[in-house]
Amino acid sequence: MDINDAVTEQIDAEYIEEAKDTVATLEIEVSKLRSEASSTAEAASTLLSESIKLQKLSHWANQPLIDLGVRRFIEYITDLDEPHVRQKDDIEAFVDVLRGILDGDIEKNTDQAEFVRSLPVRRPADLDDLQHLDIEILLVDPQRSSARIFTRELASCGYRVTTSQRSFEALELAVRIKPDMVIASAMLDDISGVELGCALAAMESTEAIPFAVLTSFNKNHATLKKLPPNACLLKKGDSFGDNIADALEKFGIT
Repeated sequence: MDINDAVTEQIDAEYIEEAKDTVATLEIEVSKLRSEASSTAEAASTLLSESIKLQKLSHWANQPLIDLGVRRFIEYITDLDEPHVRQKDDIEAFVDVLRGILDGDIEKNTDQAEFVRSLPVRRPADLDDLQHLDIEILLVDPQRSSARIFTRELASCGYRVTTSQRSFEALELAVRIKPDMVIASAMLDDISGVELGCALAAMESTEAIPFAVLTSFNKNHATLKKLPPNACLLKKGDSFGDNIADALEKFGIT
């Protein structure tokens, strides 16, 4: 083993050790949540902060499943101050999955798209019995507040949603999780939503993924001039629900 391999092995070992400590903390908080040893809001807050810590660790470690699992877990528990029984079951399932990855019970080479679709989905409180569809949507929006609104609306229709705030991260996620559809805000960061759509259409691994741009502009606006010909336009506002239904029908996603 050369020195570079030795250093990499040492870094990986340190990551696994720290990640396991963080997951152990998550397991303790889940137990508190179950036993109501502390307030649910307090436990939920600790779960969120520890999960964010684990997410930061996974950014520099070669742990793609941890990265995806923690991402979806954070999306699940954000703003979840008073989880009910089924949501507590889901939270425990997430932590069990993270433990399974770190202990080697879940193989590192597990298909990432299948892995994401196996994770629990947060149901709206008033639609707890909603049957979720096996449809994965990647939502790309730099604004957390609007992303949450659109995520809730998509979830209320039964869709699974992964969110990203950054264009290049979204491009990577599209390759990794193979969503059934990508919805991107027209205004992003380093590249625009239109450019993201063009990039996806240009790559063999993502060219078949339906794409829609989310905007307040009309279709003939100069900003949308280079939008891929098969892309859909989703208007922000009250018409979003109808627009997304039309787009899914157009692409045959049911």
